[in-house]
Amino acid sequence: MSHSNPLLRVAEEPAEVESPYLRFGLTQNPFPDSPTIVPESDDPRLNGEIYHATLRGQEQAEFERLLISRPKAPASRPIALLMDFATRRGRGIGKTAFLIHQRRRIMKDLGEELTQGSKVLLASHIAPEGSGRTRKFWQFSKQLAYALNQDCCIAWALWRIRALCGVIPAATLELVNFENPSETLGNNGWLSENNVEVTFSLNATVERELRSAGVSDPMSRALAWHGAEAEMFQQHILDGMSEHKWRQEGPRLVFEDLVRLFVAARINQVVLLVDEVEKIVVPQNSSERRGFVDDIRRHFVDGPFESVYRRMYSLLFTIHPYVQEVWSPHWNATGLDRVCAMSGGLAKEYTIYFQPLRAEETAVPLVLSYMDHFRVGREQRGSLFPFDRDAVVAALSLSGGVPGLMLTLLRLVLDKAVENGWAEVGADRVKAIHKSEIPVEPEDDESRESLPNTQIDLLA
Repeated sequence: MSHSNPLLRVAEEPAEVESPYLRFGLTQNPFPDSPTIVPESDDPRLNGEIYHATLRGQEQAEFERLLISRPKAPASRPIALLMDFATRRGRGIGKTAFLIHQRRRIMKDLGEELTQGSKVLLASHIAPEGSGRTRKFWQFSKQLAYALNQDCCIAWALWRIRALCGVIPAATLELVNFENPSETLGNNGWLSENNVEVTFSLNATVERELRSAGVSDPMSRALAWHGAEAEMFQQHILDGMSEHKWRQEGPRLVFEDLVRLFVAARINQVVLLVDEVEKIVVPQNSSERRGFVDDIRRHFVDGPFESVYRRMYSLLFTIHPYVQEVWSPHWNATGLDRVCAMSGGLAKEYTIYFQPLRAEETAVPLVLSYMDHFRVGREQRGSLFPFDRDAVVAALSLSGGVPGLMLTLLRLVLDKAVENGWAEVGADRVKAIHKSEIPVEPEDDESRESLPNTQIDLLA
C-alpha cells in the first residue's frame, strides 16, 4: 500500500499487463523513440545493436578503402571525411549508427578480419560537446582521451601488455575470456585469486615496460596501476586533471604517452571516428578555425609528435556541406588539402558520401531488421505484419529517405493501430498520419457592436 506522506511515498510496481502489440506478433513497439544513438543504453533500438549492414554496403567498402590497412592494398589515409547530405532533411540518416557499427567490427577481434590478420587495430567513437566546449584543440584532445578510455582502447592496450609481459602463467591465461578481458585481465581480484602477484610483480613489470617505451614516469605509473580498468583510470587520472593541466598536458597525453602505450602493446593503428564536427566548427571564430586545423595538421600529419612518427592515428571527420564551406578555406590554407582534399575534384578520393536511402530498395529490409528483433516467435520473422510493403516504402519516401524519420513515423503509426484497433496498416494510413492537420488558433470574433453617437459634438 502506498504511503500517505509524499516525502516517503514510492511508486508502486505496476501489475503485469499483456503487451498491446502481441496481436501483431510483437513483444513491444520495435521502433526507437529517440532521434539519436545512445551507446550506453540497454535498449537494442537505441544503442545501435539493431543494424542492417548491407544497406550501407558501398559506404562500408569506402570506409575500409580509406581507413583500413590491408596486404597488397594502398596505405590507409591519415585523414578522411564522411559527408552527410541529409542535413536539410533532419537528423537520422544513420551516420552515427554506421560509425558505431564500424567501431564494433574493429573491436570485436582488434581488426583481424578486416586486415586479414596483418594489423592489430583499435577504434574509438568521439562525439564532441556542443556550446563551444570543443572549439579549442586542447578541448578536442581531452575529448579524445576520454573517448579512448571509455571505448576501452587504453584498457585493451594494458590487457595486451599484461598478457605479453611474462608475469601471468600460461595456465592462468587459458582461463581468460578474450572476448571480454575486463573481468579477468582487467580485474586485480581475479588475478590474485589465480596466483598472480599484482602489486609488486605485474604492475611493477608493466610500469617498467611503459617507461622503456618512452611513456613519462607519472603516466607510466598511472597507466600500470589504473589503466586496465576504464572507470578507475577516468576517476583517478582523467577527472583529476584541472582545466589548466589539460591545456598544458592534454595534447602530450594523447599524442605522445598514449601512442607509446599503444606501441608497447603492439597496436598498429587506432581509428578515431569523430561525429558531429559542426559542434566544433560552428562556435569557432575565423582565427580559431585556422588555429584548430593547423593543430590537426601538426598532430596528425607533420608535427614533432610521436603520433606523427608512428602514424598511429587515422582520423575520420563527419561533416555537412555547410561545414565544408566554412572550414574549407582554412583547411586549404594550412595545406591539409594535400593530405585530404575537402573540396574540388579530388575530394571524392578522400570522402565517404552518405546519401539518403532509396525507398524501393531499402525500406523493407530496414524495417524487418527492427521488427524481427521483437517478434514473439521465430516463425514470424521475415513478416512485415501489420504493415504491407507499400506502407513501409511510403513511410521512407515521405521521410525523404532518412531512416530515422521513417522509424519515428512507423512508431506513431503502430501506436495508432493499437489505439484504434486496426487489423492491418496500408500506405493510405501511413500517408494520412504523415499529413495530419494540427489544430490552429481560433480566429478572433469580429462581430463587434458599434459605439453610440456622442452626446456632445466636441469638434464643434
